[in-house]
Amino acid sequence: MSKRLLLVLVFSVFLLSGLANAYIDASTSMTFQLSPDKVHVIEKTVVLLENAAEKSAFSSSLTLGKSTISDWRAYSDNIDYHVYGPLVYVNSTRIVAKRDTSIPQNPAVIVVEYDVSPAILSKKVKSTRVVEYSLNFSLLNVKRLQSKEIVLGNIGEFIFEIPDGDAFSTVRPESRETGRNLASFKGPITSSFEIAFIEEKTLSQEVNDFFVQTYSNVANLIPLLLVLALLVFVWFKLVSGD
Repeated sequence: MSKRLLLVLVFSVFLLSGLANAYIDASTSMTFQLSPDKVHVIEKTVVLLENAAEKSAFSSSLTLGKSTISDWRAYSDNIDYHVYGPLVYVNSTRIVAKRDTSIPQNPAVIVVEYDVSPAILSKKVKSTRVVEYSLNFSLLNVKRLQSKEIVLGNIGEFIFEIPDGDAFSTVRPESRETGRNLASFKGPITSSFEIAFIEEKTLSQEVNDFFVQTYSNVANLIPLLLVLALLVFVWFKLVSGD
């Protein structure tokens, strides 16, 4: 066998092995559970397993109990933190992987959940009882055009959830599904995104917060009042001694 033929055979085996594990994303989604003091992100990637080698590799990963982003990124480049790094509470990361037996082909499903600093939300006080929170999309690591518009691909989805009792004040572009507490978008979409919601305190909450804050302020003044009382006592003693 000539060296040239041997090189061709080696290259062909390498190429076929690469193709045998060319995983294809079926769908991707990001769910943002927004609240004033905590933001939780759920990233779900569904991957097609098209041959025995891919199915075997995924089964091995499940058996080994792989638990890091880098472990699972072999199945999709989409598996990552799509929020600006310093805002991610990495220690909160939870990864769940499984085969979805409820649909044909039983694709692989990898779900990555993590908490994010509420600093990803901009806060605007509207009144003593009303505060508006806006998601800062510039802090998301997602595909964009040079114009900064976000590109949500054919298989992509954004979902935004807010607490019961709150309400959306801004949803742009027009959402596929918008309720009082949920807004979602399915690609393909290329657009600037805006999501803002209103938290309105009840009158009883406002009164309660007033008394809590007043108590806190008084408690903070106690050490100063004690020092002042001691100074007055010392001054009185000195004056009486004269």
